Amino acid sequence: MTDHKYRFKKPLGEEEHFEAIYEELTLSPLERDFKPRVTVKDYLKAIFDHFAKIDSIRRLEKNAESNDTDLALAILALLSIAFLSNGAIKSNEWEWLDNNRFSIWLWGIAFSAIFLGIVIERTSIFKTLWSYGFTKIVASIALSALVVFSTGKASSIINGVFSVDASALPYTRAIITGLLVFQYSYPLLIVVVLFAIVHAFNAAGWFKKKFLDGGTYQKTPIQSFAFLVLALVILLFSKKWVNTDFSEDVWPKKAYRLAHVLDFNTKHECTNIRSDLSVVFIGPEQARVLVDVSTTQTNDIESFVDARKSNEVHIPKKFYVVACELRHLM
Repeated sequence: MTDHKYRFKKPLGEEEHFEAIYEELTLSPLERDFKPRVTVKDYLKAIFDHFAKIDSIRRLEKNAESNDTDLALAILALLSIAFLSNGAIKSNEWEWLDNNRFSIWLWGIAFSAIFLGIVIERTSIFKTLWSYGFTKIVASIALSALVVFSTGKASSIINGVFSVDASALPYTRAIITGLLVFQYSYPLLIVVVLFAIVHAFNAAGWFKKKFLDGGTYQKTPIQSFAFLVLALVILLFSKKWVNTDFSEDVWPKKAYRLAHVLDFNTKHECTNIRSDLSVVFIGPEQARVLVDVSTTQTNDIESFVDARKSNEVHIPKKFYVVACELRHLM
């Protein structure tokens, strides 16, 4: 039985060094009938097998994660379509559905927006652009500027209605600011349009391959069809939202409605003001109140969002700012 020549012998000279290296890299007890001994080749093979196993596990985990995401997106798309259909079609059998039809429709819009955002975020072009810090910096600056501008616009709308500092109605200003941010982000929907065009080509390719050429696609592009349908819904909803429901001439009435829901209150201790009147405390010492002698009711979210119902609101021509006289203990 042959053993390694240089197992216990130190090679001398250049020729023996090359011979020892060749022996160490080629002779392995796992391949030939030598005495049991682990060589460099065995270590390298073990390292290679270990990394191959890790790579295989990572691929399986990545595929499992991708499948889970696809399943979640499919469920989200089904929820969006179910909510949108139930919100759009009036049902005479379920009173609860009829009473909450508009809220269900809005939830369908929200689910649709989430679906579109996730699909776009998963694309390689989005991941590549978002991986750079400069992209994040520009996006952060743009969003900050948009929030600041929207806050100023909200303050202007409130001041135009009530003729007081908008800081007296903080909740109203906060909600209007958020709605304005969405409204001024409307041009970004061009991104949705571009991705919809890509998905349209994908769907058209599947249709041509399956029904015209008689071939087979790898799989049916269900996600592309769902993207096209939900993108169309979002685009139509956004167009109506910006141009009709939240147009410039409707904003004052919506601000008036919001203020009565969020900031005005009939519970006060001012003895010189009737208890049925709504007031807002203003000023640093909260010693004065803004009084509205009129009343308005917002029974549901539809009456606030829908432009036709908003136009039914009558804004008083005058509001009163008076001192609040408190009852003193004797």
